[in-house]
Amino acid sequence: MLDINLGLLLFVAAVFLGLVYILNNILYQPLLAFMDRREETIRKDLEASKEMGDEIEEALSQAHETISHAKSEAHQIRESAVSEAKEKAASLVASVQQELEEQYEAFVKKLSAERVELKKSIEAKVAAYQDTLQNKLKQI
Repeated sequence: MLDINLGLLLFVAAVFLGLVYILNNILYQPLLAFMDRREETIRKDLEASKEMGDEIEEALSQAHETISHAKSEAHQIRESAVSEAKEKAASLVASVQQELEEQYEAFVKKLSAERVELKKSIEAKVAAYQDTLQNKLKQI
């Protein structure tokens, strides 16, 4: 039947245990250490990406806040510019209207003065016109 050789069994067991020891030191321990380092690196990278994500969200919120603040400032500047332009236009219209009223009043005064002069001139020459008119009528 089968004979179990104790010496061969011990030799195979010693070779097996030696091979396990050598493989453990040469292959398994460095491989496990590499896998642990890689897992730690991945964990650190994930934490860093989460922190960057938080920083990005914070930066985005600051950017949105800055944009909204800039829009409100631009709106205020636009409103003040429009109101200033309206005030300038109103003051310009008022000054032109005042100037026109002054010119009108001067024109009315000049016209009334000319009317008075014309009336005096006509009244002074009425006698001469009447004489001339009577002479013309007599000739007819």
